Amino acid sequence: MFPDAAIARQKTGNSILGTPSARNLDSPGACSFNGLSPDFFRSVQPVSQTTLPPIAAETKRDQEAPYPEDAAGPRLELSERWLRKNLDGVAAAITLAGLALRLYVAGRNFLNPDEALHYLIIHQSNIWLTYKASLSNAHPPLIYLLLHAWIFLGKSELMLRMPSVLAGTAACWFGFKWVQAVAGDAAALIALVLLAFSPGTVILSAELRAYALLLSCMTAALFFLARALEEKSVRLVWTFSAFLYLAILSHYSALFFTASAGVYALARIADLRPPRTVVRAWIAGQAGAAALYGVLYVTHVSKLKGIMAVWGAPFSSAYFHSSDGNIIRFTASNTLNIFLFLFSERYAAWALLLAYVAGIAVLFARAFIAARNRTPGDRLGILFLAPFLAVWGAALIAIYPYAGTRHTAFLAPFAMAGAGYSISLLSRKRLWLALLISAVLMAIAQTGDKSRELNTSAGDTSPGAMAAAVRYMHASIPQGETVFVDYQSSLPATYYLCGPETLFPYGVFSGDYFDLQCQGNPVVSLRTWKIATAGFPEQFEKMARAHNLRPGDRVWLYQTGWGELLDAKLDRQLPPFQCLAPQHFGTGVVVIPFVVGPDDRPLTASSGCSH
Repeated sequence: MFPDAAIARQKTGNSILGTPSARNLDSPGACSFNGLSPDFFRSVQPVSQTTLPPIAAETKRDQEAPYPEDAAGPRLELSERWLRKNLDGVAAAITLAGLALRLYVAGRNFLNPDEALHYLIIHQSNIWLTYKASLSNAHPPLIYLLLHAWIFLGKSELMLRMPSVLAGTAACWFGFKWVQAVAGDAAALIALVLLAFSPGTVILSAELRAYALLLSCMTAALFFLARALEEKSVRLVWTFSAFLYLAILSHYSALFFTASAGVYALARIADLRPPRTVVRAWIAGQAGAAALYGVLYVTHVSKLKGIMAVWGAPFSSAYFHSSDGNIIRFTASNTLNIFLFLFSERYAAWALLLAYVAGIAVLFARAFIAARNRTPGDRLGILFLAPFLAVWGAALIAIYPYAGTRHTAFLAPFAMAGAGYSISLLSRKRLWLALLISAVLMAIAQTGDKSRELNTSAGDTSPGAMAAAVRYMHASIPQGETVFVDYQSSLPATYYLCGPETLFPYGVFSGDYFDLQCQGNPVVSLRTWKIATAGFPEQFEKMARAHNLRPGDRVWLYQTGWGELLDAKLDRQLPPFQCLAPQHFGTGVVVIPFVVGPDDRPLTASSGCSH
């Protein structure tokens, strides 16, 4: 067994030194520390952990936790020592591996409809028009303004997703440093592995959306809040506030984070009683956050009431309905779904959910004991649980969905920190075992079902498949012939069929139909999100009459996006369409030629086929 002092390491800016054990000082040939005798060290009373700030005390306990001699052989003992000595390097390597995985996923799929909508908004002639276009969507403007500047560097799928890739990678590192500060090295290492390789966080870091930016700003804010409370630093309080503001401007779900972090900080301030300058800085920062939300409400949210109602329609099961009557079942089912979204594979999700619950229970039990002993606690139970309670409460009154989707992605750092804390206790804070358990869990998670957030469907949704579809359409569709799309397909069409350099003023998406011009072909889009078998002939007929199409005119249906493609059922359910000639490109794109019939209804365009 190596001495406790060998396990402890020095941290930059906050050295916590291990103390040589009595057995070492008594042993023959013990080092004299520049001539000081062992008697000198025996005469020095060790500093009580209760005299340290709670965060520093927790980290000290983690670093000085003795490695059990009977639990592992010399090789594991050596591995533990190496990990503790090189922890930051190991964490950097894990973060870089997470970056590589995100780059791979980001380049593997074509843009889904929501990503294409983001591109449509950011690809305006100036930043003011980008801001105005962003007001039509249910998200704050920061991501659009950043991406408007970013696209001058490139417009490929990978380049468009690169800010999310980098932000998601930053979230891993900031998450590691935050958990290290509040819960120790073992918990931090576990949380880092979960953040770096969780299917849910990887997917969100590989999409043209705001969620990775939100997570990076949140974890940075949490890290600086932890440091500010520990060091009682006004400068760090303002740094926390700056990242809090960026999180607020990234996504409206940051409201739950803002409220939870505020409650936690208030409890910690009451315990620690920092200088008044620190308290005043925190109050001013919170007032700034409230003012920022006020501006967002007046300039944006208040004008979106109709859109928000449409946006919330698919999330009925994510709201609690009193008619269902079973709030426990609602809570248990949807909490599991949140972990399933993050970790994909059911066994891994269950294991980490149970670890999270156990971690919360231990933290509150520890807080109860600290309160009875009248010693300050770290309040981590509040911090890890409050965001879940906040969004759960919002779901009870149908304000925000409590669901296993990207909309609750802001819960990821708290779920992973809570589970990491629990697993670190299970591993007795041995780094090698913490790393092994978390790596096995993430290896299992990667075998889970493909998330519906990743793209349109399982199978080939590569940029090459979409490029093949576009080549086919350009070669097969004469100029002047109509391309017919539903709303979700119109969004990728603006990027792929029309080309990423084509600029569309956002006002073109208005009226009964969205009419575009792409490479000499009129593109007519329904306002309906997705064309389905039921009602398709009627939708086609109305479109043909509204655009003065004549019998015999050819119309090309282009469809991509979420859900089943039209031809999967159309030819089986409607006899006139048994001779469909769909052209599939991968599993997520289909092009189907039709002709306008005598009654303006669609007929198949295949030659030699009777109707």
